Amino acid sequence: MDRPAKNGHLEIVKWLHSNMGEGCTTYAMDFAAECGQLDVVNWLHNNRNEGCTVAAMDGTAQNGHLDVAEWLHTNRSEGCTTSAMDEAASNRFWDVVDWLARNRSEGGAAATIATCASQGDIERVYWVPLHWTHSV
Repeated sequence: MDRPAKNGHLEIVKWLHSNMGEGCTTYAMDFAAECGQLDVVNWLHNNRNEGCTVAAMDGTAQNGHLDVAEWLHTNRSEGCTTSAMDEAASNRFWDVVDWLARNRSEGGAAATIATCASQGDIERVYWVPLHWTHSV
């Protein structure tokens, strides 16, 4: 069930759940979140007990899936690591960086500033500490 979840095959996930007694691991929700499969993440949350890990929000931030990050923040308690902001900045998903800075407390601002500096993005170097709602 983990792989169909990652690839967004919700009907297959449902079928495996109903007909095969197929189990899954936390990878199912982690991978689905990382790949932006919000419908799968939501279904797993409502129908399975495995849950997810911090890798779910880290991966979704890294890949710029703001809608999934917001959903995880509202519906799950695992949170994320500093990698969420660092990787979102590396990949220039500024809407995700902005949202993380305003809504999460895991940190990552120092590394994010370093990433922006290494990319020559002086505006973002100044932007991060001004918008980070937690201590840098």
